[in-house]
Amino acid sequence: MSLAEEIGRIDAQARRKLEKKLPSWAGAGLTVPSSLNLEQCSSEQTALYKAGLIEPGRRVADLTGGLGADSWAFSMRAAAVWYNERDSVLLEAVKCNFEALGVGNAEFCGYHVSQSSDDWKESLKAFGPDVIYLDPARRNSAGRKVFLLEDCSPDVVGLMPDLLALAPLVIVKVSPMADLTMLRRRLEGFLSELHVVGSSGECKEILCLCRRNASFDGIVLAEDGFVFRPDSGSTAPKVPPETSASLHPSHCPLRPAGPSRSHGHGRPWFPETLSASVPTESGLGELLFVPSAAMVKSGLGPGMCLMGYDDELAHFGKYWQLIENLPFASSVLKSLGKRYPQADVTARGVPLSSEQLRAKIKTKPGGSVHIFAIVLKGERRILVCKQML
Repeated sequence: MSLAEEIGRIDAQARRKLEKKLPSWAGAGLTVPSSLNLEQCSSEQTALYKAGLIEPGRRVADLTGGLGADSWAFSMRAAAVWYNERDSVLLEAVKCNFEALGVGNAEFCGYHVSQSSDDWKESLKAFGPDVIYLDPARRNSAGRKVFLLEDCSPDVVGLMPDLLALAPLVIVKVSPMADLTMLRRRLEGFLSELHVVGSSGECKEILCLCRRNASFDGIVLAEDGFVFRPDSGSTAPKVPPETSASLHPSHCPLRPAGPSRSHGHGRPWFPETLSASVPTESGLGELLFVPSAAMVKSGLGPGMCLMGYDDELAHFGKYWQLIENLPFASSVLKSLGKRYPQADVTARGVPLSSEQLRAKIKTKPGGSVHIFAIVLKGERRILVCKQML
């Protein structure tokens, strides 16, 4: 294979990955300078969710533009977008990509955003943002991962007073691995909400919504088109403004919407009583609820438990039909492999990893059966389950 053919093959692979992550960009002939740019950019689903948090007609500044997925989503809702990217190669690629995508309301800048520089502040002040968005780099100059907000680049903790002097709302995207308690401590006095965003069972990102002189209003869980926001003052959850149906509805499963029960028009309805879903007494024929990673991260709703089916809760996890409820004992583990030669295995809260548990049971992965080793009401149990039809 010639060098030109190899480059073409790599470009084709990158384009396929791009179109999977951002389906609305398919066929536009866009440029991706590096695989890292693609890896770090938001998916179309999560980008459109963030756009749905912005009121229509606002002016939005994206201080860490990257490949431009978030700025693209903002552009379809905002009056104007201030896109900033210090990497000049990436900046030029995004300019061309946005032209191909028909984005006509974006301003492009290449500032290094930090506390020690003022040029970006003057430009941003002239733009007059209503909302500032940042996705700070979570690697230091040596390429090592960092975990504290103030170690990210730019340092959003140190910059927050300046940012809120320029706009009334600052949205910061952080790692899905970030500790929520740590975020509340680091952003105390600024943080008003934490949004935990998931898709397909995975926790994709955490959004910190910061405002001037803010008190913390709580955690919002968003997953695959459904949003749960506990609201102690009302039986109906508050929801962010509805994203316009013109924002590619067929590719927007995380689009916020009003509390409607009509699923026929892509308008999901919102559960109001997740906390009312109480685990039932153990018994065969019951269901095992396994919360999604995003629900676990948020701390909202129950953990893994036996319960009756709850339609609202099903949007934030998966139900399994219980076949057997057994004690966590060596004799039980040995017998399971003979009766279930093929099964997936999960261990939670027991002194074995999932792989160690599989080795003890001696079962092969796959099939419709799933064996869980978990703690129920303080007791270690083995639950043999099958997929619900």
